[in-house]
Amino acid sequence: MTVAQSVARNSLVQLAGRGVTMAVSLATLTLLSRYLGPYRFGQYQLVIAFLTLVNVSDFGVATIAVRHLSTSGHDPDELMGNVLTIRTALAFISSALAIALVYAIGYPDEIKYSMALASLSFPLMIATGAYNATFAANLRMEFAALGNIAQAVVTLTGMLIAVHAHASLVGLLLAYDLGILANSIVCLHFARRFVRPRFRWDFAYGRSVMREALPLGLAVLVITVYGRIDIVLLKAFTTSESVGYYGLAYRVVDLAFPLSFFFVGSVYPLLSSYHNMGEHAEFKRLYQRSHDVLSLVGMSIVTGGILFAKPITEVIGGSQYGAAVTSLQVLSMAVALIWLSNLVDHGLIAVGKQGALLWIACIGLVVNVGVNLVLIPLYGKEGAAAATVITEAAVLVPALVLLSRYMGEAPSFWVSGRLLPIAGIAGIVIYALPLPWISEVILAMVVFSLGVALVRVVSLDDIRALLRRHDAGEVIGRPAAAEAGTGR
Repeated sequence: MTVAQSVARNSLVQLAGRGVTMAVSLATLTLLSRYLGPYRFGQYQLVIAFLTLVNVSDFGVATIAVRHLSTSGHDPDELMGNVLTIRTALAFISSALAIALVYAIGYPDEIKYSMALASLSFPLMIATGAYNATFAANLRMEFAALGNIAQAVVTLTGMLIAVHAHASLVGLLLAYDLGILANSIVCLHFARRFVRPRFRWDFAYGRSVMREALPLGLAVLVITVYGRIDIVLLKAFTTSESVGYYGLAYRVVDLAFPLSFFFVGSVYPLLSSYHNMGEHAEFKRLYQRSHDVLSLVGMSIVTGGILFAKPITEVIGGSQYGAAVTSLQVLSMAVALIWLSNLVDHGLIAVGKQGALLWIACIGLVVNVGVNLVLIPLYGKEGAAAATVITEAAVLVPALVLLSRYMGEAPSFWVSGRLLPIAGIAGIVIYALPLPWISEVILAMVVFSLGVALVRVVSLDDIRALLRRHDAGEVIGRPAAAEAGTGR
């Protein structure tokens, strides 16, 4: 199988899996938002945001494990045994931290009990976090996709039961935990194809992994803080209803964020291998094509989010969430920025410059907190949404500058430049021809597709170059990686 085919298959199966997961997650979001209403949905979002803020259960270890599995000759069983041990320790630290902080802050009792129960998710996701690295390194992310599907289905089923029983937040978060447990069980089952899951600890090697992961882990922690602190700040300055409106808009946009991770997760091991083998030209070529793909799909999602925010909120939350429309339109603009940041961040990790992500993340934290403190008192939830967009732009620029120095030139934004007028034309057509929203969606897709074809965003030469044959085993650097853990 060629490199292009390996990446394509890995990305497509994840995309298909994400399609199923997204459909189930949308059903879950619809159920929760309508059952809880803006006020209690805001409380639920506060619990999830707080849980995310204290999550140190990975700390960059899984990402470093992917690089080691893709580029080194280290025994996969020993590597993943150490990763499993490290993640287990970090998971229990996260749970203890979550419980201690929520009681120290003095939130209402229902929030406290809900957070205590939800914090069990950290130990329950140990296998998921650890063995997704194995699937990524072997370009077999369909197994991770199956785990995500299992999580989404079990979570929805549990929440349906909880809603039928008129359960409180505690009952809903129990369903949340059960979904994560289902994901881990699926990942543990399929991980046996590549490694023998067991706890191991080599002090020297484990310390080496942690030392490599430390700057990335700190960067992820800072990124997580500035990515979720808006919910906490919004609650401090406004009401739970406002948090509920903003939370619905954020959750809708949040469903699009992982789509880039699936694609980048397939590209990242290859970028690491190209760098490790000194294939500088191949690194630049693969990065640019990945950049173009993310720009194309990201811009289409941004356009759809802005044009159809109102019907999206009505379908998911009902008329009671009409106040979330503007927030969703503003937040949609962050999608393309986050997708490109995801790619450039993994590019920096692939070339061993993950330490730079920490100070870039610190810039993002300062910008985010500062802008939120100014805009939330002035504009409420719309101010929080604008702060998110400004922050994502602030962290993308320095990361691109650093990676451009490695590549010798900045990635081309010609795709984005050609897509902007197409998006504008689609918007003008939709607003000029008021139709039922489903008809408008179809019309927008037609206009956007015709525009992409007419301005030659994708050419036949690009397709031929992408399908250029390589030996996938040589690029990954470990042709027997898929069999190393099984002895077959």
